[in-house]
Amino acid sequence: MEIPLLTSGESKVYQALIELGETSVGNILKFSSVSHSKIYDILKRLSNKGLVSSINKNGRQYFSAANPKQLKNLITKEEQELAKNKKQIMQMIKKLKVRQNISKPTSVLNSYEGINGMKTVLEFVLDNIEKGEEILILGSPKKIGNQAGGYLKEWQQKRIKLKNKCKIITDLDSSSWEENWWKKSKKNKLTYTKKSSSISPAYFVITKNLVVTIYFSDIIISIYVDHKEIAKKYCDFFDIIWKA
Repeated sequence: MEIPLLTSGESKVYQALIELGETSVGNILKFSSVSHSKIYDILKRLSNKGLVSSINKNGRQYFSAANPKQLKNLITKEEQELAKNKKQIMQMIKKLKVRQNISKPTSVLNSYEGINGMKTVLEFVLDNIEKGEEILILGSPKKIGNQAGGYLKEWQQKRIKLKNKCKIITDLDSSSWEENWWKKSKKNKLTYTKKSSSISPAYFVITKNLVVTIYFSDIIISIYVDHKEIAKKYCDFFDIIWKA
């Protein structure tokens, strides 16, 4: 079995030492099946991690494994490293956002591919919406539920937390969400839904400044248009359908 946070070679050597107790390199090689050229480097790395100790007897070096409880230190170190990286990334985000605002692209249209591209676009919507601003959603192709239903629920929960209202016109064949948080958002008048009599070719998310179009085919294509006048036309179009 592989030990998390250790390389394959480190895992094999450490487990061999657990079985063998204090032993020589020759026995470690035999029981771990790692190559001779890598064994000393692996033992050194395990020693640096506090998982292996060594002793010299009569000019010959012997190695032994530390108590398996020491493996918990790997988690602690990983958590410390993660916290450090998180802090650096948060600082970098602030610096990069300043630079992005200075050199904001003039293009009103941007497109992305794949599930992560779709997430980027939808997170962009929440990052750029004003307090109290309404979000309009038109269409909910079946594929979007199959491929990204879990993420869309997370996205809606973020939207609800921001207290932005949302009107949704779902497709004829789309299934309803039955979770309590969703029902509660309707009761609190943060979410309004109506069912269309047709099936939409895409998933549209509309705000007063943005129009997002997401196509679900072999690949997911997400496009957003950052243009107030175009967005207003889509808002007006949505209102006509909503009232109808």
